[in-house]
Amino acid sequence: MNAELDKIKSGSSAVILCGGKSTRMAQDKAGLLIGKKTFLQQIEKNLKDADEILLSVKDRRDYPEIGARHIEDREADKGPLMGLCSVLEECSYDKVWVMSCDMPLVNWDTAQELEHYLTDGIDAVIPVDRTGKKYVLCAWYRKSILEILKEQLESGDLKVKHLLERLRVCYVAVEGLTDGSRKFQNINTREEYQTFTERSAVRLEKELHTDIPIVSFVAYSGTGKTTFLERLIPKLKARGLKIAIVKHDGHRFEIDHEGKDSDRFTKAGADVTGLISSEKAVLMENRQTDPEEFLKKIDGVDLILTEGFKQGPWPKIMLHRKGTGKPMPLLPEECLAVISDVEILDCENVFTLEEIEKTADFLFRYIQNIS
Repeated sequence: MNAELDKIKSGSSAVILCGGKSTRMAQDKAGLLIGKKTFLQQIEKNLKDADEILLSVKDRRDYPEIGARHIEDREADKGPLMGLCSVLEECSYDKVWVMSCDMPLVNWDTAQELEHYLTDGIDAVIPVDRTGKKYVLCAWYRKSILEILKEQLESGDLKVKHLLERLRVCYVAVEGLTDGSRKFQNINTREEYQTFTERSAVRLEKELHTDIPIVSFVAYSGTGKTTFLERLIPKLKARGLKIAIVKHDGHRFEIDHEGKDSDRFTKAGADVTGLISSEKAVLMENRQTDPEEFLKKIDGVDLILTEGFKQGPWPKIMLHRKGTGKPMPLLPEECLAVISDVEILDCENVFTLEEIEKTADFLFRYIQNIS
């Protein structure tokens, strides 16, 4: 029983409010496009790391393309407070992140920044900008406010500000949040949407829709990971994927040839040296480089594979061969998949060293599921 209570207290629900009339926009804001996705699809993706996602709707049949559980308003045409009340009754966790469907830039990282302020004794955390605007529909609430909310609705009072007057609220400046001034944009009118798309389309497409999956192949030297990857890449290419691969080298390496122009430029102190021919191009960073920042520069591929980077933040596929006499470099339960010639019990996705096709199929499905 205590374990269940701890789970309820530590977990979090995310709610997307879609029951509004969109009067000023004169069309459903949830269906507006940001790049190739609707606002609603983008917000659902932004919230994928929440423990559960609920969709507040006027009708359960609305938005069938969204996989989140649909929660119908208990009473129609009673505004956002009725939507909030209906989902608070259904959500599984005490901490509830609430978002309206017209704020497609706010992501789960922002929610987690604000969650730090939802301490004991606080009922709600509300962002506020320098003009004093309170983002009451992009905020944290506790499920425990449900009785107060019901009481207010039963009295016929539908004003959010009156609810806040009865709660213990922590207001947090938007400007103090990471990229907060840009992310906190309500799109309420056609003019705002036109300005939003004109100013942001190119940048948003890059930031929100070109996140390239990265998977690290990890093994001790002598296991055969280079050979495995050499056999795997053609299988992935045969499935129509464009592949990048980056190897971690623990030693000093040189690409330049002694005396060549690029070598002379590097020795002269250039921080970055480039070579371009009709068939290939390379940029050499002649300085200490953060691997995460370096990989962000790769574009135009469907999957980035790395060889090594055991300590990196990316999902890992571990290769282990009994004949090396070495232990496993990672715990199987920490891995996305394990490729080994011994029995592995603690990982859901296990392949033998010869199952190249199955590994390629697995990676192909993995990319589809997270895109």
